[in-house]
Amino acid sequence: MSHQAPFVQIDRFLDESARSQILQAVLSRESEFVPTTTATGATDYRRSQILYWFPDFDWMVKQVKLALPKVLPQLGLDFAIAEIELQLTAHNDGHYYKIHNDNGSSEAATRVLSYVYYFHREPKAFSGGELRLYGATVDYETPSADFCTIEPLNNRMIFFPSQYLHEVMPVVCPSQAFADGRFTLNGWVRSGSEASELTTAF
Repeated sequence: MSHQAPFVQIDRFLDESARSQILQAVLSRESEFVPTTTATGATDYRRSQILYWFPDFDWMVKQVKLALPKVLPQLGLDFAIAEIELQLTAHNDGHYYKIHNDNGSSEAATRVLSYVYYFHREPKAFSGGELRLYGATVDYETPSADFCTIEPLNNRMIFFPSQYLHEVMPVVCPSQAFADGRFTLNGWVRSGSEASELTTAF
């Protein structure tokens, strides 16, 4: 019996002008990206770069919110939305993120739904960087043999429950140029038992 993790895939999530706007904005802010870290401080668990401040992309949170009425029933989820978080991440040659989930710490415990939006220059100048999403699992050392591998195609959005283990497979980008990398707008939808209004955090 398969125990693959549930997910919803939406290709061509944004219109082309919006996708192009995001990409050009990101390429113009290369110098503002900084190396990512982990909550445990491990130095060999994650390699990527992140942009922490980008209020000009708050409209993306609204696009995520608009998709939720269709996405949540497909995943069997029903909860009051308290907050939608958004971050901007860049992966280049040799970058990766080992097995983890998105709500395993006390600070992240209210994350219910994870999402990741992929975008990059055309023609695509990198390989790898797939999202490997695991099903039922024993622990981080012995993940489920049931997993799916999702290619980071341009303008593709993926939604999945935050408790499922997943990883970003290593990226190969021969040029090592920032502009040739794998970019994502990704984040989490948090639950709140008495949420009456959507808030956003960046």
